[in-house]
Amino acid sequence: MASPANGALERRKTAITAATSLVGAAMLLRRLVADVLPAGTPPPPLLGALLLLPPPGARRHAVVIEEFDGAFYNRVFLAARAYISTLLAASRTTTAAPAVIKASLPRGAGAAEQITFAMRPGTAVADVFRGAELTWRLRSHGGGGRRRPDGAGGEAFRLSFDARHKDLVLGAYLPFVMARVEAMAREQRQAKLYSNEWGKWRPVRLRNAATFATLAMDASLREDVVGDLAMFLGRKEYYERTGRAWKRGYLIHGPPGTGKSSLVAAISNHLHFDVYDLDLGAVRSNTELRKLLIRMKNRSILLVEDVDCALPAAPRREADGGADGSNPASKHSKVTLSGLLNMVDGLWSSSGHERILVFTTNHADRLDTALLRPGRMDKHIYMGYCGFGAFKELAATYHGVDDHPLFPEIEALLNEVDAAPAELAERMLATDDAGAALESAAKLLMDRKAGTEEDGGAGYVKQKLHVGPRRPRSRPVPAPRRGGASAMATRRLVFDEEFVLGASRRQGRGSSGRRGGMRARGRGRR
Repeated sequence: MASPANGALERRKTAITAATSLVGAAMLLRRLVADVLPAGTPPPPLLGALLLLPPPGARRHAVVIEEFDGAFYNRVFLAARAYISTLLAASRTTTAAPAVIKASLPRGAGAAEQITFAMRPGTAVADVFRGAELTWRLRSHGGGGRRRPDGAGGEAFRLSFDARHKDLVLGAYLPFVMARVEAMAREQRQAKLYSNEWGKWRPVRLRNAATFATLAMDASLREDVVGDLAMFLGRKEYYERTGRAWKRGYLIHGPPGTGKSSLVAAISNHLHFDVYDLDLGAVRSNTELRKLLIRMKNRSILLVEDVDCALPAAPRREADGGADGSNPASKHSKVTLSGLLNMVDGLWSSSGHERILVFTTNHADRLDTALLRPGRMDKHIYMGYCGFGAFKELAATYHGVDDHPLFPEIEALLNEVDAAPAELAERMLATDDAGAALESAAKLLMDRKAGTEEDGGAGYVKQKLHVGPRRPRSRPVPAPRRGGASAMATRRLVFDEEFVLGASRRQGRGSSGRRGGMRARGRGRR
């Protein structure tokens, strides 16, 4: 008769044998099911339990994103930190946010809305993307989270997710995070204004707040410009397919005070592009112009104001010198039209991407036809005198007035006389009383129609266009010299003012000729 201890041992052996057989059968069945089901398809819950598979929630994959990639910062880590900051800002009033988060105000920020949030090591935050639940967890290693360029320390994000979402996370979610952060950086970026000085760009912050909403221009023209900009930004593949440089040229022309410079600022604020204000008079050669062009960033605007006055009088530089065979030094030390054209659509125009070239002028008819041909200036924008639609936008912007009894009279006057938006804006800014501002604008138009306008009104346009009477420039009268008054009068007609002044300072030297005068000036310098 078997003892109770021996019976228990036999039952234990039987149970172990049965469990071993069950596990072996499950392993064999799992192999058969894996061959039948498509790759990546989880089995039904009941079949998974029979196959001794863990529940779906227990099968987790993870991606570790460390702060440093060798000796450099990991761009994916920086993007993940910025993206998680938006998750914390959106969930700070809910229970989805960690119990403890960090808050900081970036340097230079002054508004409470610009406070940024960050995770502390050891905390986690959840996110949902296309139905997939993901968990971000921050951990610190190698010295308490200190930044060490050798890659041995720093922080790391651990992104965990269900195994069946692996392809979604790696193929769509992480690229989405990178694109989202890049778009945020463009929206929050402060545009800069660059000016050229001694062959280098000097940046300052662009503080012009002009936008398309505040710009006094025709509504149809505004829509046309905004639509053209949107089409330009979305045609990267088109420019690559056609083999053209990804750039766009605009010629903005019109009378003074019509908002040409404000339109450039509005384009910059709309696209978040930097503006490179190129002073051609400060560029010493075509070579320096090419260097400045290469040093420009992508997604920027190259601005050349008053291009009709910036170019030399000679349209192109002669290959063998001047017309008389000479080789003037001034032509070789300044930018020529040929150098400017090469910058616009030559080989050097392909040195960057997403660039907008803007030329402004008050006299488009004075420009060389080579600069205006298609392919160089892709779009011509005429900023004309203020129309009634633009005036209504001025009234709404400056005083919040959408309708007024003076509007019909002002509309009729604007159809008869010309007024620059800057002139009317000046009248609108003169007072905080909307009625008084509109009356002042109407008076300006009525006086101009009657021809009784006071100085300061029409004088704005006259001064800019250099029309009307101009005060003669006074010339100093030098002391009489040998040769009589008639000889001195003849000298003033032949020589310029600077030379006459030099001659008057050289009296008493005993030389009245030009050669002697030049020698006297040289001795004075030494």
